[in-house]
Amino acid sequence: MDQNLRASIQASTFYYFMIGVAIVTISQLSTMIVIVFADIEGKENVVAASVIGPCLIGAFGIIRLLTNMTLLVSDMDDEMKSSNYGSAMQSIPFPILKIIFALIFIIIAVIQLSAIY
Repeated sequence: MDQNLRASIQASTFYYFMIGVAIVTISQLSTMIVIVFADIEGKENVVAASVIGPCLIGAFGIIRLLTNMTLLVSDMDDEMKSSNYGSAMQSIPFPILKIIFALIFIIIAVIQLSAIY
């Protein structure tokens, strides 16, 4: 793969990751504000759906994006791997990070759902 194309794909994947985290975090925070400050009596299922949706989108999105990064890093040629950039990218534990980030979204959703019911 062309190194410029790879760098462009890696940068866009990282930006998609950051945008996804920001959108899901804002969604989770706004849902938490509704849970804490609004009268949701009789509307618990609607609020619960607004918790579960962003949780699943965030968890699966992060897993997909970090899997893309893993594949891009594994596709580096020898020259790229030996550069500072290549060695830094190879040292990032993408498989562990995707589990940690997905679990964070799931734990937040469980806490929010326990506050609803």
